[in-house]
Amino acid sequence: MKTMKSRKKVLILFAGVALAAAGLAPSKAPAKPAAPKAKKASVAAAPAAGPGLEKQIADFVALYLPWDPDSRVTVESSPLKLPGFSAWHVVRTGRYPTLKADAVVFISNDRKWFFEGDSFLNPKPQVPRTDADVKWVTARYSQLLGAKVTAELVPSTDAAGMKGIAVILESGYGPVRVPGHVSADGGVFLAGNLWDFQGDPRAERRKRIDLSAQRASGPADAPVNIAEYADMECQYCRFRGRQLDKLLSANAGVVSVRRHYKFFPLWSHHAWAMKAASAADCLFRLSGDPAMLRFKELAYGRQENMSVSAVDELAITSAEGEGVPRNDFLGCYLRDESFDRVRKDMDEGYRLGVNSTPTYFVDGTQINWTEDKVMEDFLRTKFPRIKTIVYEQ
Repeated sequence: MKTMKSRKKVLILFAGVALAAAGLAPSKAPAKPAAPKAKKASVAAAPAAGPGLEKQIADFVALYLPWDPDSRVTVESSPLKLPGFSAWHVVRTGRYPTLKADAVVFISNDRKWFFEGDSFLNPKPQVPRTDADVKWVTARYSQLLGAKVTAELVPSTDAAGMKGIAVILESGYGPVRVPGHVSADGGVFLAGNLWDFQGDPRAERRKRIDLSAQRASGPADAPVNIAEYADMECQYCRFRGRQLDKLLSANAGVVSVRRHYKFFPLWSHHAWAMKAASAADCLFRLSGDPAMLRFKELAYGRQENMSVSAVDELAITSAEGEGVPRNDFLGCYLRDESFDRVRKDMDEGYRLGVNSTPTYFVDGTQINWTEDKVMEDFLRTKFPRIKTIVYEQ
């Protein structure tokens, strides 16, 4: 029988691998994206390498990557090629070996844009002028997912000579949109957003994270906001979510945070996660935060034995227990409007680069909770008097 520690590692790797297979997860060793032979687009000259640019990359990467105490970033030029960009090999080490990062990042030649993530090549490139010209991207996703996939050009996200596109995946509960970019010659696809290299990625994340739903617990005027992207079918979400409950409870009066719950069901391999998200959404709308959080805990407690049909029973009995009229609940549960709200969180997560659950952002700083004390360590930078807890395995 696996120990809890080995089991939780398997779970987070499974979530990451599943999304990586769909082209959604950052690649630590991306395939060489050398542009196939095609008519070259006009692009700015590559920036001159030197200590100034390398330091800027190191400083940006330190803020962009998931937080690790005592971080040290090294940067060196990479031979990988992407039209209009220079490539850089970055290595980040810190206190925790599991949070080590080793990746290639791309900086646009005008030094305005930063990219880190997955990419793949078009074997028969052509300049992307219409949606039909990016069908090769949909073919790749369809092959990987076995799902209906379409793609469309999104001119408003064009940048650095790259064409912005949205990859639209049919989840079975409506479409989800994954952002991406295609090179001007149609030879390379980048999965994910470009980031403002002249800004602070934490501030950019704060702008991208919509907290207006107030699906949250904690003081409304708390000085720190936590956004928690989670899946009720995910055992690691249960494990870390309960640890966060314990950490905040043990530090009542010391730590003041507003904890916002975001739906991020891993629909491609979790059978009942989308239905559970709809149930939680409806309970929140019809009865408030406490009802939603009680349902989440019930779902967590029944993960091992839950089925697609059992979610319906749990959802309806939970609504009745909260005093929600049955007809009101059924007028919301599994309806398009409810799934629209769930998918809004998912789309937001994809724009942030979320690729596994749970993923946390604390005031825009990403926390990958693979080490027991990393959340506590970060909160200590905000609340120096925070007390530690016993982390059960």
